[in-house]
Amino acid sequence: MKTPLLLVAGYLGAGKTTLLKHILKNTGKKVAILMNEFGEIGIDTIEIQKENVAVKELLEGCVCCSLQGELEAGLKEIINDYNPDIVIVETTGIAEADNLVLGIDKDIDFVSLDAVVTVVDADIMQRFPDVSGSAEIQIRAADLLLLNKIDLIDNLSDIKEKLHRINPRAPIIETDHCKVDLKILLSVEADHHHITKSHPHHHMESFS
Repeated sequence: MKTPLLLVAGYLGAGKTTLLKHILKNTGKKVAILMNEFGEIGIDTIEIQKENVAVKELLEGCVCCSLQGELEAGLKEIINDYNPDIVIVETTGIAEADNLVLGIDKDIDFVSLDAVVTVVDADIMQRFPDVSGSAEIQIRAADLLLLNKIDLIDNLSDIKEKLHRINPRAPIIETDHCKVDLKILLSVEADHHHITKSHPHHHMESFS
């Protein structure tokens, strides 16, 4: 039986770890987390471990390229040791989610990728409206978009229109501190047929 996997994407500071804490606080499921975030991983992991959940860190690089083998090994280890109801993989801010989706679907046969959830910083989108690079790819690969930090924005219509142009498939949920109904979050169905091939990874996110 395959273990459900939720992939959480989004650039640094968008609110991915805040979303993880919200899930852990409000779900009754047994959750395992694989984290691969540059910069604040030690602090984030210490905080999350207080919630009585299995956490494994992937520290040596970007999970979507050089760590693909370590991702598979990490998933296998945490599933065998903890037997979770669901595994959540938190990617780096520079991870290109489409390459990661292809890698999981093609090479890792003991998990079922339920959905890609991309957390979007509404404040950054307003201040830097031109989206490209890894940031655009993360939005395009999402099955659900969480438009976070809406408390900082007066008018979301332009931002939502831009997100819809980049990814017309994904529903957009507006959130403050990533407070989202978990019934909605955990019932999203993946649709990855539009992702047909991988591409070179540029290790950059771009807003301008």
